[in-house]
Amino acid sequence: MGMNTQLARLCYASKTFKDEDEIRQDLMDILTEAIDFNGRHMVHGVLYYGHGKFFQCLEGGSDIVNQLFYEKITKDPRHSDVILLDLSDIDYIQFGTWYMKYAPFDKAMLRFFNDRGIAEFDPYVLQDQRLEDFIDYLLKL
Repeated sequence: MGMNTQLARLCYASKTFKDEDEIRQDLMDILTEAIDFNGRHMVHGVLYYGHGKFFQCLEGGSDIVNQLFYEKITKDPRHSDVILLDLSDIDYIQFGTWYMKYAPFDKAMLRFFNDRGIAEFDPYVLQDQRLEDFIDYLLKL
């Protein structure tokens, strides 16, 4: 990455209409593709899936992160109802340890949402402070 490359963080939510058995293979494919692509383009991030919904946070050069989202993810048939939650300039990459970390569904994740008055994992409600709290939670996993 060049010295003048602006870093960006992009977070989005999306849904799948596949059942739990079918989604496992999609998750494996998405993670494999992400690790390969991200490793070649110095993009880092985290993917979370639960209750038919995806949350992903991508960090890297602004141009590549935007290109990845708008030209690949929003056109990927494995995702529907794609909503951009956040696109921010950042000074450093928080998820630098992972090209793509996968955060598994667990009771602590459900507790995170329950503590905020939300019955189940729902990335569509992650805005502002909730989003920052969720990212902090994912960084600690």
